[in-house]
Amino acid sequence: MMDLRSPVQVALQDAGYETWLVSLDDHRAIGFEDDAVMGFVCLFEDVTSLLRDWRNLETKLLTRHASSLQKAGDKTWNVYSIFLSPGPANEVQAREVRWIEEDLERTRKLAACGLNSREDVISALLPLLPIQRQPQLDSEDFDLTQRLGKRIASIAPEGAKAVLNNDVAPAEVVRLLGELP
Repeated sequence: MMDLRSPVQVALQDAGYETWLVSLDDHRAIGFEDDAVMGFVCLFEDVTSLLRDWRNLETKLLTRHASSLQKAGDKTWNVYSIFLSPGPANEVQAREVRWIEEDLERTRKLAACGLNSREDVISALLPLLPIQRQPQLDSEDFDLTQRLGKRIASIAPEGAKAVLNNDVAPAEVVRLLGELP
């Protein structure tokens, strides 16, 4: 199984977060913070322990760091608890892991399992990371005029040519579109 500690720290540091290691009982966690967000990434060996212990670990971390959290000002609205495991999950466990994110009590939550690569870790942390890549656009998307013409033609076929023709005055375009059924 992959040790998630290093790839998680690197991904967060590359995104501009300060990170530090946190130990709490038998659990490993990584604290992180920037100007607007703070939280903890809790690492679990397997999905069973993640599902069993996440809520208790969140409570312990919040209790232990309560004084720091109280001094954080507006950042307290952006405290994240993140629960990750390299262990695989069956269909039921995967659904239960996704449900963790729907728990809106105390902190915002991210949860993922089956993380076995740096790309998996980045994917799990995406809500906290800056945009990773420019989207790949189809060649059709580069010609906005052509796209706009197709869209207008689907709405008002008779007015499409006039709308994109620089020789037709805007008032005439409005008149033509106003006459359409």
